[in-house]
Amino acid sequence: MKKSIFLFPLILISLISLSFIGDSTLKMKTSTAQRVSFKIRGTGYKGIFVTIGIGSSPGNGACCTGVSENTTVSFVGEVGDVVYDGKTRRVITKIYKDLEGTTIDLADYY
Repeated sequence: MKKSIFLFPLILISLISLSFIGDSTLKMKTSTAQRVSFKIRGTGYKGIFVTIGIGSSPGNGACCTGVSENTTVSFVGEVGDVVYDGKTRRVITKIYKDLEGTTIDLADYY
């Protein structure tokens, strides 16, 4: 009888632990978000400092990384997210698979 009193909590804790491990493994396997690496070049001679945000919509997600007029900054985002101006919340582009390895030139947008 005493053995079963001590074994029951041990078995219960083991089962609970296994269920958490199973859940986290399942979540890792079902994550199919595709990440894309790209660069953003500043506005050049226009001299405009732009703050860049990346997220599901303007204001949601990672904000803000500054891109000065004569710099190029690397970014990583998920397909379907948007790149936006952190101050004006204006969408610059949507992230898509073919954006991988390209450079967005902010001079084309400002």
